[in-house]
Amino acid sequence: RHRRGRAQHAAAAYPSRMAAAVELLESSPRELGSAPMLYEPSSALSVPLPDEIATLGVDDVMPSDVRACGSLDGDGRPPAVDHFARVTLALLYVAAGGLDHAHNLVTPLCWGSSTPYGGRPITGSPAARDAAYVHALVHRAEGHCEGEFGNGFSNANYWYTAASAAAHPISRPLLQEARVLAHGKPHLEQAIAAHGDEFSPHKFVAICDKALSSNDAELAAFCSAVGRTEWSMLLRHCYSQLRAACEDAPRP
Repeated sequence: RHRRGRAQHAAAAYPSRMAAAVELLESSPRELGSAPMLYEPSSALSVPLPDEIATLGVDDVMPSDVRACGSLDGDGRPPAVDHFARVTLALLYVAAGGLDHAHNLVTPLCWGSSTPYGGRPITGSPAARDAAYVHALVHRAEGHCEGEFGNGFSNANYWYTAASAAAHPISRPLLQEARVLAHGKPHLEQAIAAHGDEFSPHKFVAICDKALSSNDAELAAFCSAVGRTEWSMLLRHCYSQLRAACEDAPRP
């Protein structure tokens, strides 16, 4: 009950359409699994998504109380603002199962080559690290499915490394929450104890892989819960980065 109340409080701090999307996503979370990706441009995708997500755009995640965010058509919007808005929007797509939509948003920010689905790279983005972190979540959700460079879990490990995720600001609080979720269940406490003092994304990916490969329901439920916590923390972090970019931008 406490966690649900805290989630609603966090959602209320977001812009109205984003808050409604977050509340929907948190009320019907996706479970651990392996979701195939298409690697196609967003305009060619026909993946069914809730209307609350499918109709969202970058403007819907912009802080409405910060004037420096720029105009609704993007004219004059500082690159940092636009980039962190893309990463924030991508996180909403990830949680809704729109993996390709999310992938197309973050790939140009953290991959140095052009792709047929993401377009040309955007070099030197201040949001590159967080984009890489979201990229990792995309491929972890791909799981055992084969993608462009091996299966999703393998690709997730690459992007977790690219994001320096073990040293990311959410790493320690995420580990603390994972320990709380594992408390009183020896099987899970043993799994999380191997992380040491920092959350180890690679070890978490291995746990997720094991949960699916062994059909371990308790372990899979734990992975789902930790993954939801990680997503929520990363969303709050990315939105705070977006707000900071807006506040630091030159005033019109």
